[in-house]
Amino acid sequence: MTLLNPIKKTNHIFTVLDVGNSKISCLIGKKFNNNDVQVQVLGFGQQASFGISNGLVTNMQELANSIARAVEAAETMAGFAIETVVCSLSGGNPLTKITRKTIPIENNSVEKQHLEKILKINHKILNENYSLLSSSAIKYMIDSNNIVENPIGMHTKTLTVDISNILGNKAVIQNITSSIKLCHLIVDKFIITPEASGIATMIKNERDDGAIIIDLGENITSIGVFIRNKIIFSDSIPIGGVHITSDIVRGLGTKAADAEKIKILHGSAQANELDEFTNLQIQIISEDGEVINQQIPRALLIAIIKPRIEEIFEIIHNRLNHFNLNPSYINKIVLTGGGANLNKIKELAENYFKCNVRIGRPIGLIGLPEIAQNPSFSCLAGLLIKSLEIEKTPEYEKNNFGLHRYFGKIGNWFNENL
Repeated sequence: MTLLNPIKKTNHIFTVLDVGNSKISCLIGKKFNNNDVQVQVLGFGQQASFGISNGLVTNMQELANSIARAVEAAETMAGFAIETVVCSLSGGNPLTKITRKTIPIENNSVEKQHLEKILKINHKILNENYSLLSSSAIKYMIDSNNIVENPIGMHTKTLTVDISNILGNKAVIQNITSSIKLCHLIVDKFIITPEASGIATMIKNERDDGAIIIDLGENITSIGVFIRNKIIFSDSIPIGGVHITSDIVRGLGTKAADAEKIKILHGSAQANELDEFTNLQIQIISEDGEVINQQIPRALLIAIIKPRIEEIFEIIHNRLNHFNLNPSYINKIVLTGGGANLNKIKELAENYFKCNVRIGRPIGLIGLPEIAQNPSFSCLAGLLIKSLEIEKTPEYEKNNFGLHRYFGKIGNWFNENL
């Protein structure tokens, strides 16, 4: 690590670490209040990741070395050493679980202690394989399921709370934590990828009105559903950009490195009438094992890429249906992650999901290096924005209520499925 004088962590400076399958990236930043700008970047570093695959640690020392180099670059840019980090979590299928808890109100008047009690009861949802990363109330109901914005002081015999719980696989958390400890750093907390990416790429109105984030990563595609500025559903699919590259390797007979370049430079999720007549010069491995030049129509490349993207979208659609959430209820889908850089993927998503789609890039930061101002770094930016939010006030005192007033059918989902 960089031999600099460490400064004490304050409520205004945070370091975040996105532990991805293709790269490790680190940001150091502080809160910055200036209209829509929320965060000022002080330091940035990235390094190719080794020792991790599909979000799971495969070599602790190699991963630690990658993390150390990324953090060292950020420290050098910031001019000071750091001691604690907030880390992303994508492996081990992190999930969001909605629970409904009801308690009797003995004195018929709701007090803060009742809300504290119901959150403590909620913590019993854990099982031996998962750890609770965070909980937040999304709806309060008093007698006869009457929804209220703030139950404090309300007269009722019972109080019911719908709670969004974010869970992470214990083994994955422990292994990543151990790798970070080898760098003489402490993990402050974990934030799941779809939550961070959604915060970095959506404005609050989008998260309020209902939106889906799809983070197309290297090995994993992460999904998150936001309602009333809360993530109420998350999931992950073990398919990502590397699988598209593998398809190109098999389909064209080229080397993996060349396939990745071809995908980035010439790949597309949809073809047009000119692609049949647009030829690409590529290198393939012949039957004799020699590397030779070959000319192919761009349409052939797209014919290899498109089915894999459609497969990802089909799995996402099925996961949302299993959650009993029809995508047509959602106003917006935001595509982010490295896969969102693929040409015409927005248009393919619009055709498939039949709703508004846009490409999500980090917003609300100043001083972010140009290289990080693209969808590949959305999770990293979101980790920093989320970390710098003021969360000292207990969750039950925050104004995060009134779900039914905004969402109609989606608001009814809770009553129908809990």
